[in-house]
Amino acid sequence: MAKSFIYDSVGFSESPTEDGGFVAGAFDPDISPVTNHQRANDMSISSIITNYNSSGADTIRFSTSSSQSANVIALYFTSAETDDLTLYGHASSSTNMTTSVLAMTTFSEGWNIFTISGTYKYWFLRAISGNISNLAEVIIGTKYDFDVNFDLNNKIGEEFATDTIISQGGNEYYTKRHAPKTTWDWKWSYLTSGQKTSLDGLNSSVQDYKKFLYYDGTNYHYVRMTKPMNFTEVAVNTYSTAFSITEQLS
Repeated sequence: MAKSFIYDSVGFSESPTEDGGFVAGAFDPDISPVTNHQRANDMSISSIITNYNSSGADTIRFSTSSSQSANVIALYFTSAETDDLTLYGHASSSTNMTTSVLAMTTFSEGWNIFTISGTYKYWFLRAISGNISNLAEVIIGTKYDFDVNFDLNNKIGEEFATDTIISQGGNEYYTKRHAPKTTWDWKWSYLTSGQKTSLDGLNSSVQDYKKFLYYDGTNYHYVRMTKPMNFTEVAVNTYSTAFSITEQLS
């Protein structure tokens, strides 16, 4: 499969979250509290949402700043989940849940990716069956499949994060701050103006602080861009750029 990026292109991670329930096609924020619902878009996969049950039609509402199109939803589970979720959307109403965007069933441990279609300001994620356990993060936005592969001579490395302390007598002591992080560096030497526009969309959306997904053709990696992409016009309407990302552990 083609390499791809999945990233927040709609301001999803900045969206305020509200917990509530589903009543007669409408979202009611005064019922069915979901514990730690803000963890759904906090850009961390280390903490899970709890008390998220279908018995109260528990729902989390995400309110973006404006109505925007999205083509993907990604959900991270810390372990497998067999109960169901349904995503709803509405362009203007903060309570109307009559438009079902996607029904999702059976989630594996790790990232689960689903194609969606819609232009909405409000997104609602409702528990449909059982108790939704171990959901740690949600991304709604854009999936970009690479139009062209990057150049050869790309680099894959590791950051070990080991601190060295040398005593007065010359003894060395080591402190390991975290597990190794994988790093990727590559270059595109020839991009069309359309390909540049697509990559610049990622560049402006995530910058160097939003986490996103890089799919290498086999696995999904939770990553952060470490420096901006700068585009050089090497010929008429043809561009080059360099790209650097680092794995995120949580």
